[in-house]
Amino acid sequence: MEANFMENLNLTIDGNRLWNRLMAFGKIGEGDNGGVTRTSFDQKDIEARKFFLKLLEQADLSPYMDAAGNIFGQIIGKNPELPAILIGSHLDTVNSGGRFDGAMGVLMGVEVLCTLKEKGIQPERTIKVVSLTDEEGARFDYAFVGSTALVGTEGSGKLKENLAAATDKDGNSYLEAMKQASLEGEYFNEINPDLLEQAQLGKNDLKAYIEVHIEQGKVLENKDLAVGIVTGISGGEWAEVTIMGEAGHAGTTWMKERKDALTAAAECIVAIEKIAQDNIGSVATVGKLEVKPGSSNVIPGRVDFTLDVRDISNERREKTVTQIYHSIRTIAANRGLGCEIRQVQSLSSVMSSPIVMKAVKDSLQELQYPVYELPSGAAHDAMVLGELTDIGMIFVRSKSGISHHPDEWSSFEDVALGCEVLFRTTLKLL
Repeated sequence: MEANFMENLNLTIDGNRLWNRLMAFGKIGEGDNGGVTRTSFDQKDIEARKFFLKLLEQADLSPYMDAAGNIFGQIIGKNPELPAILIGSHLDTVNSGGRFDGAMGVLMGVEVLCTLKEKGIQPERTIKVVSLTDEEGARFDYAFVGSTALVGTEGSGKLKENLAAATDKDGNSYLEAMKQASLEGEYFNEINPDLLEQAQLGKNDLKAYIEVHIEQGKVLENKDLAVGIVTGISGGEWAEVTIMGEAGHAGTTWMKERKDALTAAAECIVAIEKIAQDNIGSVATVGKLEVKPGSSNVIPGRVDFTLDVRDISNERREKTVTQIYHSIRTIAANRGLGCEIRQVQSLSSVMSSPIVMKAVKDSLQELQYPVYELPSGAAHDAMVLGELTDIGMIFVRSKSGISHHPDEWSSFEDVALGCEVLFRTTLKLL
């Protein structure tokens, strides 16, 4: 269906230019297995930032960077006092991730602005494209840094405090990494964790934020559709849990005498799974586990694990989290062990703005393409920016629903159609 549709569709945007840029960005941080690694403020992330800034310069889109490291390009509107339209996503990746997640949405924003300039359209309001700092949180286990700085809900002091506490596997703090990046000069001089409040936007600065992203699921593929309209984004609770037992010799400590932190953690993980299953709509994941002292002949004395709980319903997610925390504490107490639960981040779910959804729907109908709506189980910057302005998202089909993996793939046709829908949606919001 899509092949015939695309053959008959006269694209406004330049699909080949968009695709070539997307493939070029996919080479930055590419590993031997084809996976892409660009974690926040590492050398490949900085290389991608420089490449993006050069692209914005060449496109005459007046690039600039803010104190949080967010990178903007823009077309100033006839009436710059009007709230602006912001299009974007992120350029950072998970470790050995794909080339579409994040980067596709940023480069689509560039393509929309380039098309406007080439057609001689000066919009009434300013339109901007943004690459937001660290959506993934892959290096420091702390995500949504750029969008959080723009919204300012945590306050610059609290955000700075969290960034000081966040460290990578080598013990480098987020603040140290930001300060090191600022030494790159030129645009990077603006990065300043001591002045994060300067990145904050006001309620009247934006009319809407639009983000295009791969679906990271199989719904669109199963429906044989290239694009869909996102109805809302699941909120999330992220925490770190420590179970404290007592290390001992594996051969000389009787089973009834043991205070094994790992068996307690295992019981906690099974309980987490059961609680999420019972609260239908919630999902819970333990994705990282560290056992100490980590020797085959020593009873584990301490276990640290991560917890990720998500749900489109804020009320149900809070219920699930409360039950999980209670279960962890009960399991530890019943075994005579200690436990500590540290909340890392908590973000409310957000529903897409009817105004933006209508613009996307009208664009699809204009193209005579089926309209299909679906929620997002994955978190996105749009979820954070929903506290500041009207938001909307467009999903593009991802082959086999694969994401955060070297095999992540979306076809040229699907990407081009997604960008065409974004362009027409943007015009309707200007």
